[in-house]
Amino acid sequence: MRCNHKFVIIAFLISSLFFSLSAQEFNLYNAEKKIIFSKSVEDTFYVFISVPKGYNDSEKSYPVLYVLDGDVAFGMAASIARYLQIGENIPELIIVGIGYGAFDKSAGEKRRRDYRPATTDGAENFLKFLEVELIPFINTNYRTVPEDRTINGYSIGGLFGLYALFTKPEIFNRYIIGSPSLTWDNYSIFNYEENSSEKIGEMNLSVFISVGSEESDEKYFDPTDKLVTQIQERNYSGLKLEAKVFDGSTHLMGPPESLTHGLLSVFGKD
Repeated sequence: MRCNHKFVIIAFLISSLFFSLSAQEFNLYNAEKKIIFSKSVEDTFYVFISVPKGYNDSEKSYPVLYVLDGDVAFGMAASIARYLQIGENIPELIIVGIGYGAFDKSAGEKRRRDYRPATTDGAENFLKFLEVELIPFINTNYRTVPEDRTINGYSIGGLFGLYALFTKPEIFNRYIIGSPSLTWDNYSIFNYEENSSEKIGEMNLSVFISVGSEESDEKYFDPTDKLVTQIQERNYSGLKLEAKVFDGSTHLMGPPESLTHGLLSVFGKD
């Protein structure tokens, strides 16, 4: 699973923070903000949407990339995707960032509520919000390719991405999972994986999972390596799985690396 490759894009992190503060003022990336109340979660979400250049001058439909932790990750995602599109490494995408309107303690509590599978049904309710509220809203109001959806999550967002894969794999067909927090609730995500084989079956899915070599072995590297091995041993006929270790990368260096290589992986040709 290890590889000697390091690709840290500091400019994208700066762009992400800049976007969080001023995207609406400068309208970067043909972006707009929607404030959506979810009946499933009983809370309000800030949803950032970026459409490709020339969107309004064509009738073309686009795949959609859904980005968790949108308050900080949306600008990064838009930057990375647009750079990769310049070289035609990936198709043009509609990018949807899902956030809470801030990147503070209150937002941290809400992301823990929504991203962690638990007895409180937080992750279940958030997944329902995506499936029956947000995705239909995006499909109705934008020209999407309805069957082509990617989810990107990092850390506990990565944990949620795996929860979605193992419980309702039909919602997304591409998964970009970075440094997932697998220790939560006594590693309960492994139980979800063990019960997912009939759900995944022969579905055509593309999954990318990454971790940094300088992350905690106990908290990140070892559990991720174990989960990747567990999935590989299923020998799913339609699931394409790529796992990558970023040499020298710490937990906070990982988001741009994971998303960059993840997009190249899940949209790559077999």
